[in-house]
Amino acid sequence: MKKYGLLMLIVMLAFIFGCSDRQEPQNGKKTPETPRHTEKPGADGQTSKGADVVDMHGMVQNLGRLDAFVNEKEGTQRLIRYTIEGDPMYYDITRKNGRIELRLDSTMDEYGSGTVQIFDCGRMNRGETETQIRYVLTGCAGEREEVELLTIHFDVSRQDRFDFVLKYGPGLKNEIHTAEQKFVKSLDDGAATVSDFAIPEKDLQKIYRALVLAGYLTGKKLSAACSGPAGDAYDLTVYINSGERKFRWNSCDGSPDGKQMTAVAEEIIGIVHSGSVYRSLPKTAAEQGTGN
Repeated sequence: MKKYGLLMLIVMLAFIFGCSDRQEPQNGKKTPETPRHTEKPGADGQTSKGADVVDMHGMVQNLGRLDAFVNEKEGTQRLIRYTIEGDPMYYDITRKNGRIELRLDSTMDEYGSGTVQIFDCGRMNRGETETQIRYVLTGCAGEREEVELLTIHFDVSRQDRFDFVLKYGPGLKNEIHTAEQKFVKSLDDGAATVSDFAIPEKDLQKIYRALVLAGYLTGKKLSAACSGPAGDAYDLTVYINSGERKFRWNSCDGSPDGKQMTAVAEEIIGIVHSGSVYRSLPKTAAEQGTGN
């Protein structure tokens, strides 16, 4: 029995040390120490570092902070990306002494690697085409010379359906309705209606881009109750594939969401008003007075 017990002890020790050997990094690389605990954001989506950039399946909040960080020389910015299952992955990006450190924490991702990785990189680049914006770290040490941070896609041609209805102006009497190919311009003594109105594909692409970058599929807190000019009211319904989103607000809504959506509405209005169809319609007294 003693010999049997001694044999079992030897087997167990061999197993333990064998497992330890398998956990050693390959090619002589040293396993990094476990970095500091990741600070979780509060209910307002902020940590002690300030507002985080949050990517929820392509709808991004606070993207302007990431754009600004591309050109900063020092500082820290957090990007939180959520998986399809709703698990957060934390990207803490730090600029210091001419280098960029990325701390990628995937420990909250139930189906991911569950690790914390550190990358030391040389540059942070932002590249944009007509259908996407890509943020990437380059010149990184180690096996991965390039690390992608975030890619935002806004190719309208890949959507099964993209239509919208935008009403604006006093009494919301002006209307752009892409599904019904209708445009209504409110005049001083009535309205002019165009029943075969269509927005060119290149302009639809611009509008879709503006909506995606505004994060239109995320929860928007908008107000139509603020005191502002009657002509600055907006009512927007977006039909995307099999779903839809409705928004109603006034341009005097000074919240981040209000400013974003006002910018989107004004971009749509600007595209339509610069077209030949709008210019062929009768002018209002206000337009005649300004010479537009």
